[in-house]
Amino acid sequence: MALRDRLLIDISPLRTSREFRYLFTARAVSILGIGFLMVALPVQMYDLTGSTTQVAAVAAVFGAATFVATFLGGVLADRCDRRRLIMLARGTAGVFFAVLAINAVLPEPQTWVLYLCAVVDGVCGGISVTALMAVTPSLIPRDKLAAAGALVALTGNIGALAGPALGGVVIAVGGVGVNYTVAAVATAVTTFCISRLPSLPPPGRARESPVASVISGYKYALGDRVVGGVLIAGFVSMLLAGWTVFIPEYATEVLGVGPSVIGLLYAAPAVGALLGSLTSGWTSTVQWSGRVIFGGMLISATGLAGAGATAAVALVVVGLATHGFGDTITDIMRYAVIQRGTPDKYRGRIAGVWSAQMTAGASIGAIAAGAVSFLVPISAALVVYGLIGCVLTLVLCAWLRTLRGVNERTHVNEEVTAASGRSAK
Repeated sequence: MALRDRLLIDISPLRTSREFRYLFTARAVSILGIGFLMVALPVQMYDLTGSTTQVAAVAAVFGAATFVATFLGGVLADRCDRRRLIMLARGTAGVFFAVLAINAVLPEPQTWVLYLCAVVDGVCGGISVTALMAVTPSLIPRDKLAAAGALVALTGNIGALAGPALGGVVIAVGGVGVNYTVAAVATAVTTFCISRLPSLPPPGRARESPVASVISGYKYALGDRVVGGVLIAGFVSMLLAGWTVFIPEYATEVLGVGPSVIGLLYAAPAVGALLGSLTSGWTSTVQWSGRVIFGGMLISATGLAGAGATAAVALVVVGLATHGFGDTITDIMRYAVIQRGTPDKYRGRIAGVWSAQMTAGASIGAIAAGAVSFLVPISAALVVYGLIGCVLTLVLCAWLRTLRGVNERTHVNEEVTAASGRSAK
């Protein structure tokens, strides 16, 4: 493989799979539209109430609804046609985005409408994201799952940068109603793209109750050392997601900077994550996937420690960007390993656990960061936080030996041999 191909993101899933192109487009447009929504909702709530508590409350309602819905989505994705499930979820969300747009142009917009729509969007988003993750392995070959993971990460990174930024500009020019309209149109495009996929029925008839189905999914995850190991590694990564808690005080007291630089610090990890996605071509040829997961976690934690070890703004930005880079590499490889290692009948429920981790990450990380800030001065908080991540990563690497020893070439050869045996019979 040429050096250029090893460095640049592998876009072959987009070239070779019409269905994956639709899936990629649906996700990219959806994330962009949600970026517009995520700016408009708190801005309108504050304009209507003048209360930061109300802004936090609507965000908490949305987060709680999304978290619960990821588990529901996992069960439904293993029981229903996944294409229809995603279309129903996104179509319903689009209707309520239109409701938000209508509410915004009323003489007296109602705050209860914002809360209602936050619940509906959280539920629909949790279900559709989980089902989308379960769909991907059905559309592309196993050896391209890392490339697919990189492309999925790329849409998230670009959306995190472009959506809120464009959403803020649109609010300044046309008001929050325009943002809601854009979100509704984006959701309509997403629903259309999903409608172009083939039927994606569940792998088999469900014989368990929904509760028993969730329990059996957890039993599988805990019993499989590779899949379970990836989920444990994800939980530790979540603990490092609360670094944003330190930034306002750290920037003011240690760096002596104002809001403009604080915004730069918040954006720095997204820049590193985008760089990680764009230079991820090599991830498709990784042999020792587990070791790369632990390496990415170590880079992520070291980046945070490095950012806190200096009072130079430029170096802090580099450290936070390094954190984002390592985090994205970890996510790409975790995505590939968990998709390769999960049987189709469990994919929805395992995707639900994955999505729940992503949803709860900032909250759990914030709790961990809060504990650190309580124990050490702010000048040392980022360093201690990052070093704790380094120690936990090394402990996991020593403990999760099966994940550390995952050899993709061996697994592929075993699958080929098993398939040949079945054909011979």
